[in-house]
Amino acid sequence: MKARKYIKQSIVAMTVVLLSACGSSGGGGDPVPTPTPEPTPTPTVITQNGTEYNTVTSPFTGKVWLDRNLGAARVCIAYNDTACYGDYYQWGRSFDGHEDSMSGTTATLALDVDNAGSGDFIIGSPDWAPGPDLSGALRFANWSKSDGSSVCPVGFRVPTVTELKSETIDATAAVTNNTDAFNNFLKLPSAGGRNAAGVMGAEGVTGFMWTSTTAGVGAQAIAFSAATAVIVPTNLRATGISVRCIQN
Repeated sequence: MKARKYIKQSIVAMTVVLLSACGSSGGGGDPVPTPTPEPTPTPTVITQNGTEYNTVTSPFTGKVWLDRNLGAARVCIAYNDTACYGDYYQWGRSFDGHEDSMSGTTATLALDVDNAGSGDFIIGSPDWAPGPDLSGALRFANWSKSDGSSVCPVGFRVPTVTELKSETIDATAAVTNNTDAFNNFLKLPSAGGRNAAGVMGAEGVTGFMWTSTTAGVGAQAIAFSAATAVIVPTNLRATGISVRCIQN
């Protein structure tokens, strides 16, 4: 009897030890480790002229773009979201204060495309700097810089008309109006623009986007309203409209 009792106690003791070694689940083998969740990637923040941007990648071309217009406080939540309108640049001009929709105006034309002489919006002429750069070649070169010394951040530049068309009017999901423009991956707003007299208009109605492409004595832009989306082949260079940058 004593021998059987001893054997029974030994078996119980061994069972307790084995269960402890195998874990409380009672299964065999090593305990299954708790999976470590993959860290969420932190978006790269790009800062240029005091505004922070992230990037978006085109589902059509694979190109990388800034996620909002230059100067915009946020990505658009509606086509008429005023916080995403951004700044209004005269074509080929650098960041100097004129791009603010409330900046002052002057009728004095610029004698230097790299230094307009003030931060005022230049009015009274189709072109803000026809004297030093009638062809537009100097300003095309300025907006094509990707070293951060122009309007776009390091590694980015103003797109050509072909590049902007490929993402909008010519895209698989073509932009045909301002609703399409907002639903596009670029989330383009109907920010309106500032005409050559310095007057703002069409906010919340029509969107205009500059390209770096020259056209005669003008420059090419894309416009989208409630009814249409078109290329503006010879937009006045003195007009102030939106800019979106593409990675070089």
